[in-house]
Amino acid sequence: MASSLKSETKALKSWLIDAALPFWAARGMDRRGGFFEDLHLNGRANRQAVRRIRVQSRQIFVYAQAQRLGWYEGAPIADKTYRFLERYGFQTDEGPNKRGGYAHRIGPDYTVVDPLRDFYDHAFHLLGCASLMRLAEAKNSAAAKARAQEILGFIDVELETDHGGWAESQPASLPRRQNPHMHFLEASMALYDATGEARHLMPARLVYALFTRHFFDPKNQVISEFFTQDWQIASGDLGQSAEPGHAAEWVWLLSQFEKRTAIATGPIASALYDKAFIGNPVFLNDEENKQGHVRRATKRLWVQTEVIRAHLAQMERGHPEARARAGRAIAAFREHYLRSDGTWIDQLSGEGMPCAKTIPVSTFYHIMGMIMEADRLS
Repeated sequence: MASSLKSETKALKSWLIDAALPFWAARGMDRRGGFFEDLHLNGRANRQAVRRIRVQSRQIFVYAQAQRLGWYEGAPIADKTYRFLERYGFQTDEGPNKRGGYAHRIGPDYTVVDPLRDFYDHAFHLLGCASLMRLAEAKNSAAAKARAQEILGFIDVELETDHGGWAESQPASLPRRQNPHMHFLEASMALYDATGEARHLMPARLVYALFTRHFFDPKNQVISEFFTQDWQIASGDLGQSAEPGHAAEWVWLLSQFEKRTAIATGPIASALYDKAFIGNPVFLNDEENKQGHVRRATKRLWVQTEVIRAHLAQMERGHPEARARAGRAIAAFREHYLRSDGTWIDQLSGEGMPCAKTIPVSTFYHIMGMIMEADRLS
């Protein structure tokens, strides 16, 4: 099984370097440096789609990491997309403080159509900045470092709440979610990696405290998704939602958090892992309830990238079956989700048939993170 993981990862990496990175650099972005929201299934850009600004930061991550690892000359693309992000996404408020933040969405004409300041978005803007900060080749590395500090200030001042954690957005909304906090933990660790400054781990520690108090459901060994203002489980069906992809994502993030803080996370990570993979499935569903009953049998691509990273994280912890599972999952992933031209099928139906209507650009972030980890450990 060791050779299986190694050979499957080699094939994944070849697809990334030879097909995906060149394809999206040539076909996925416009002349101004901004990536499209998605492509039509024939591979042509959906030029009339409204764009989420966070997609730009996710693509900065992809191409900056490709450059850092020596896989592709991604620094020029990351730089160009950063300039696009700043030009069309960053907005300075009126008033004495003039505190800035990023709008949520822009239209096909590049004007802001949704000025919402979204917490989830800003976690990814931090991740993009951290990725640029690690590149000596990036022209905007210093600018990204300064911007990251501004984003942290915005989050701490404008999104802070009385009940712990941070608000969903400005203006605030309900329900509260674990997902933006999870990605803020990820971004905080990325800033720590980029700077070596321990202060950047403080937000990650605060999120981990929320995770142990509220996000992790020890009775059902799943992740709670939605909450009231004071972190009570949301009422009704919403409060009983459980996304297996997020459980898998937390398995990997908990291992990364432990490496940087020496806080033992193994028991919780193993509980999440063992519950998610009861019956040894290859792919996980998009949504279940907390008792494991399927709500959505569809299977998004991003979920399966987190499945693979969860296997890899548990393999590194010494789980006896995780390496074989990782190799098997990568083989199935390549067969069912990846296309030879460098694009992908974003979702399968419950019967295993392609059902996505578009090719979302934002998915590349998940694919890149998974391939990086598989390459490191295979």
